[in-house]
Amino acid sequence: MIALFRKIRKKLVNENHFSKYLIYAVGEIVLVVIGILIALYINNYNERQKEHLKEQAFLKEIHLDFKSNKEQLDSIISYNKISLHAGVRILALIPNFDLKNPQITPTTFSVRDSIGYYNSLVWRNKSFNPKDGSIEALLNSSSFDLIKNDTLRRNLISWKDVLEDYTEEEEFASNFLFNEYGPWARESFDPDIPDDPNNIKAFFSKRHRNFINQRAGDLSNILNTVDEEGVLDMINAIIRLTASEDQD
Repeated sequence: MIALFRKIRKKLVNENHFSKYLIYAVGEIVLVVIGILIALYINNYNERQKEHLKEQAFLKEIHLDFKSNKEQLDSIISYNKISLHAGVRILALIPNFDLKNPQITPTTFSVRDSIGYYNSLVWRNKSFNPKDGSIEALLNSSSFDLIKNDTLRRNLISWKDVLEDYTEEEEFASNFLFNEYGPWARESFDPDIPDDPNNIKAFFSKRHRNFINQRAGDLSNILNTVDEEGVLDMINAIIRLTASEDQD
């Protein structure tokens, strides 16, 4: 093609057709410019395609992580609701006993069994350990600009703060459970003698009742924080905003 243009240009010069040569030269320049623009467009298109594929790969990883996070948090919410209900039930059943001299009698025997069942639930613990490696990798790289959706970008940036507000409540409850209640319970209860009078006395003691009240309060705070900080709402939003047509 270049050789053909060279021959035409040479012929026009030799024939002294200056005006035709000028038109030809301008046309040749236009063709070159068009060729450059087409090449730039194709190159930019290819780059955009690469960026789009890279963005989709990040979105897929985040989507899978947060579907897992939702399943885990849903399970923990249900778990904590059961534990909170158990604490509330214990506090409601305790007045069936004479707190100054609690005794297991035929009247209180069935209540004792209910209290024992609820007591096994109120002190259990489960913590939220979300997957956030995909977000951390994205935020700590230059690839974050690949995320086009502004709402998703804001949610990804805010996720760490929202999570910290929630985990603070969990940590507070866990510290009380393992550092205050746990040592006291191991010191106060003999697990090998369930009906030991000392066990009964410790269970109905003012300190233990206060422990149950605090545990119920801690569980309530954890559950309220999910709503107040919008933890589940943010997880659902990120799942929705990272979903593609071929994802569930």
